[in-house]
Amino acid sequence: MTSVTDRFPTVLRHGWHRKLFLLGLCSFCFLIGLFMVTEGGLYILQLFDHYVCSGATLLFLAICQSVTVGWIYGADRFYGNIEDMIGYRPLPLIKYCWLYVTPTICTGTFVFSLLKYSPLKFNNTYIYPWWAYGFGWFLTASSLCWIPLTMVYRLYYGKGTLLQRLQFLSSPADDLPMAKRETERLHLSTL
Repeated sequence: MTSVTDRFPTVLRHGWHRKLFLLGLCSFCFLIGLFMVTEGGLYILQLFDHYVCSGATLLFLAICQSVTVGWIYGADRFYGNIEDMIGYRPLPLIKYCWLYVTPTICTGTFVFSLLKYSPLKFNNTYIYPWWAYGFGWFLTASSLCWIPLTMVYRLYYGKGTLLQRLQFLSSPADDLPMAKRETERLHLSTL
C-alpha cells in the first residue's frame, strides 16, 4: 500500500481515495485468501508457498539486493548509514560480506537449487498435475521478471551511449545532478 501511495501521491493522498484503494486491495486479498480455506486450500497454499515465497524466488531477490547494496549503492556508504542508525561502527568484516560473501553464497545456493530441482509433492505422496507446476513457475516468473525487464527498459530508453546509460542507472540517486536539482527544488518549495 505504501509503495503505491508513494508512486501516485497526487491521487491517493486526497480525500477518500486512499481508503477506497485500501478497501479494494484488502477485498481482493480476502477473495484470493478464500481459496486457501477450501477443502483443497492446503494444496494451493503449498503451491504459493513453494513457488512465490521461498526457494529460487527469494534467492534471486537476495542476489539482486546484495549486489545493489554492495556494489551500486556502495558498501562504504551503507556502512556509514548503519553507523548513523545504530550509533556505532559495526565490524569492518560486514562490508566484505556485503561485497563478496553474501552474493557468492546466494548465487551458489540459487544455482544449486535450480540444478537439484525436484517437482513439488504434497506430504511426499501427492504429485501435482503438470498445469500446477506451470502455474507455479508462472507465479515465480511474474514476481521476478520485473527486475530484468525494468533494467532492459531503462537501458533501452535512456539517453546517451550504452555505457553512459549503464553508469547513470548504476549510480545512487543522490549522486546524480538531476536528483540534486529535484531535491533543491522540493526544499525551496517547502520554504
